[in-house]
Amino acid sequence: MQGLPLRVLISHDSGKPYELVPYTGQPYIAISYCWPAKSGFERIGASKLRTTIQTSHGPVISEHFSQFMANTVDAYNSSLGGNRCAVWIDYHCINQRDREETAAQVAILQHIYARAHATFIILEDISLSTEELTLLVSGFRSTPRSVSLLRRIISARWFERAWCSQELVLSCKATLYLQDTGNPSIAHGLIVDTLWTCLDIARNTDASIPVFSQARGSVPDAILVKTTAWALGIVHHLGCSDEYDKVSLIFNILRYVFLFRDRPNAFSSDTAPPIPEHVENVRLNVLKMANVTSITRRDASMLLLNHIPNNPFQGKRGFGWAGAPLRGDQTAEWWIPKDYDVAHDPDLAVTPSGLLARGVLARIDQEHEWRLYRDNEGLHVSMDSSVHLVSLCPSVHARWTHALDAQLLRDLLLATVNVAEGGSLSAAHHARVVLGYLLEHEDYILQPEPIQGDLSLLVTQILAEVPGRLTHIARALRFLRRGQSRVDITFSTVLLAEGSVLLVSGNGTDPPADADHDGHRRETAGGKLRGRLLFQPFVTRPKMFSPPTVMTANSMILEDKDADGVHRCVGCVRGLGMIFEYVGLEGGGDFQGEQLCIA
Repeated sequence: MQGLPLRVLISHDSGKPYELVPYTGQPYIAISYCWPAKSGFERIGASKLRTTIQTSHGPVISEHFSQFMANTVDAYNSSLGGNRCAVWIDYHCINQRDREETAAQVAILQHIYARAHATFIILEDISLSTEELTLLVSGFRSTPRSVSLLRRIISARWFERAWCSQELVLSCKATLYLQDTGNPSIAHGLIVDTLWTCLDIARNTDASIPVFSQARGSVPDAILVKTTAWALGIVHHLGCSDEYDKVSLIFNILRYVFLFRDRPNAFSSDTAPPIPEHVENVRLNVLKMANVTSITRRDASMLLLNHIPNNPFQGKRGFGWAGAPLRGDQTAEWWIPKDYDVAHDPDLAVTPSGLLARGVLARIDQEHEWRLYRDNEGLHVSMDSSVHLVSLCPSVHARWTHALDAQLLRDLLLATVNVAEGGSLSAAHHARVVLGYLLEHEDYILQPEPIQGDLSLLVTQILAEVPGRLTHIARALRFLRRGQSRVDITFSTVLLAEGSVLLVSGNGTDPPADADHDGHRRETAGGKLRGRLLFQPFVTRPKMFSPPTVMTANSMILEDKDADGVHRCVGCVRGLGMIFEYVGLEGGGDFQGEQLCIA
């Protein structure tokens, strides 16, 4: 039976030993858990107690299928009142000594978890009291105690493991089970979606709370957005005994069959000794494979991630265009071909010289560097190192202070008004254009006209009302929070040779790196964008530059061609605004853009 387990555990009565039997179509519960005997992982209570499993070779004392797991399954089966569900747990239901069987079963995990009657996520290193559970499920409010409780739950080792995260994503019905603090044999069930809702509420006041992926096994493939950025983001930051396993995890999540004969070694041989430098190179090799495979699949989502701070590919010859995931980046994770001008670039490919991509190219003629921050005095805006206290302090609706996204948009609106009404002529022009983007002043596609009139009055009226339609714009601005900072925002506004004004932020605006790949000091694009080339690949260029579809565009900061005709990528940015693509073209017609080789 293709895509189904080979074996399951069954028990005919509560408290009776489980037996390992061939799978014959019975409903089963899939167990997601952390394997025991790992350093730093201390199981508690009934999770320390082993069970006896009957096999065709005799009884086996199981350290993996703990007494707490057995109790939890028994209690669930008793609540059904009818036929008992079997149990699928990887250690026993896959022959771990048969490498061929293991590889085949791992390749179909998406089916095993998606087709399970339910997935039980067993947290065996923390407990929860009844009163604490009530605090979560009965009208959750973000208080210091409730946030502390959430942090205790997500401190469980399960949340740190890449394999576990994959199992959740592939599941159709997932519930967390924790031991009762007073009675370790009793399990508290917490539906995953309930925990996710609590975390979302808490994240409005504490941006450092991590983002976790949703279970999606019940969603039909036909309507499931499955991008490499999304899949890699799930597992990249999590622990894995073999970093190269993450390649298999990515493809499992994507339902994509891809076999590679040799491990990628673009940055080092994986036979090198296990020193920190080698570990980092292995991570780069995994990222390299994700980026190259993504382009091969004509999935450009990874190119939307290359603007992140401290991009490990920045300065890497041949891979300066590539990216690493930023978890929760919906712009990248939800990349869909129909929303971008992918038809303008049928030849997108990775070549021995670099990325071959078609898009729109322009030179940066002017740059203003911005910094926004708050202290006890209020909101400050720094323009090209000249600092001003924002004097406009209107009364704002409470919803503008409720969520971090709304706070960021509020401060950006106030800062742009300050610059527009008191800055230099060019800075004021930049500020008014940015306001046009933020407020959707016109039904624009590429470049809005600067807003005229009394901006203080306009913004005062807006902030006195519920954010409403501006909420999606606030979410789109998350790329401005460098390091999840709530109080310090940095970006640039640039004027291009063809006349467009863009707001940009990314590693192209970061401070210069100390050295390049050859160990020589070199100036990056950081803080010195004037004179650089700005390139927007069609595959990451929105067809309609407005919410709710897309509000941002990604760009690469390039050097001029070298002797081989290759542009070196020295940084990447995300921003508001797109390069106007029709300037200088005679007679109109179908615009094709530039085709570049980018290293």
